[in-house]
Amino acid sequence: MGRLCYHTGATFRAYREAIRLRSMPSLTRPARRYLLYAALLTSGLAISGLFYNLLLVELGYDRHGIRLPLVGEAPLLGLLNSLPVLAAALSSLPLWWAMQWIGLRPALIASALLHAVALLGVALWPAPGPLLLCAALSGPASVLFQVSAAPFMMRHSRPAERDTLFALNGALIIGAAGLGNLIGGPLPGIVAGFLGLPPGAAAYRATFAVAAAPVALAALPLLLPAEPASTPQPPAPAPVSVTGLVRAAFGAWHFALSPLLISLGAALLIPFLNLYFRQRYDAADIALGIIFAAIGFATGAATLLGPRLSRRFGKIGSVVLTQGLAVPCLLLLGLAPTLWLAATVALIRAALMNMAMPLYDAYAMERTGEAARPMVIGLIKGAFSAGYIIGPPISAFVQQQYGFGPLFVATACLYASATLANALIFLRPGKQ
Repeated sequence: MGRLCYHTGATFRAYREAIRLRSMPSLTRPARRYLLYAALLTSGLAISGLFYNLLLVELGYDRHGIRLPLVGEAPLLGLLNSLPVLAAALSSLPLWWAMQWIGLRPALIASALLHAVALLGVALWPAPGPLLLCAALSGPASVLFQVSAAPFMMRHSRPAERDTLFALNGALIIGAAGLGNLIGGPLPGIVAGFLGLPPGAAAYRATFAVAAAPVALAALPLLLPAEPASTPQPPAPAPVSVTGLVRAAFGAWHFALSPLLISLGAALLIPFLNLYFRQRYDAADIALGIIFAAIGFATGAATLLGPRLSRRFGKIGSVVLTQGLAVPCLLLLGLAPTLWLAATVALIRAALMNMAMPLYDAYAMERTGEAARPMVIGLIKGAFSAGYIIGPPISAFVQQQYGFGPLFVATACLYASATLANALIFLRPGKQ
């Protein structure tokens, strides 16, 4: 773990320096407030995400199923991971339409508050029924964030700083998730000692209650009074009918194909990496916190290189290059013989896979009219999540029967297909 700690410190220093050097002072006040919001929200959700599956295992839900109409017995562990995405999919179209009336800032505030309620629900009522309800509640909360963030940044940024803002947003989100993991690693032990709780489920539940605090506090920066704009703001776009949104969604299918393939692969493996490290390498809670913190810091620092890559290779060219390099790293992760080597490969893979994704969002937003932007970014984020409807139950079954090996292979194939799809669709003359 010594080498990993070194990488953590190095990437954190690079991340801090990159943020200092980037054009933070030139960003508008609403953009800076949004970045603070995103950092607080993501750090709290990262703490809870680090221990969600571990809590479910401690509660015994990895061995229990639930009978569903037309489906039969479904693993509860997989269902609890899939339900947020299913709820998000079912609520997406109504929320895309409602966004035109409630506005971007109120939608972001509502997202933080709904997430906080869901986390508190997990902490206070860990029975299957309430857990399913909280999982379902987190779906619309995620949709509100996903469909509001990119349009909010587009509206409160100038073209010259847009790549920097999107890259900085991606870096802060991923870096804040890393910070949440770093803080979260020892948190169950600290909370258990402070409250006199036994280790295991009780400590994890208390950790969820702690994680709800920064998530709720994320709403505060956006609740502050709006400042007068230093530059004239364009008028709000006219609302689009539901029919118009559906038509725009069909017109934007090419933006969703690659994210859909990525989500199908990621859903098989990424939510269970903590279990993989625990089962194969017997990683402790603190070690898991350090590993995922290092991954977050490294990916956040790498994301800040996005504007530079964009100037050299173009937005989509940067996405294709970095994601293509990430595929062999994924296979190496499944073959690594030691924890420190697996963690280092996981760090490199995550940085490569995610560092250029803010450029993909910016590319899509630049080619979409303002009124349709919440729908298009919602379609992209929904595609990124769609695989999680079916992936976790399949993964839970494969883990029980065959282990993690087939999951690494399947995920690598789907990631490679997504990279190829981006190259074939977008890397043509006049598309960059």
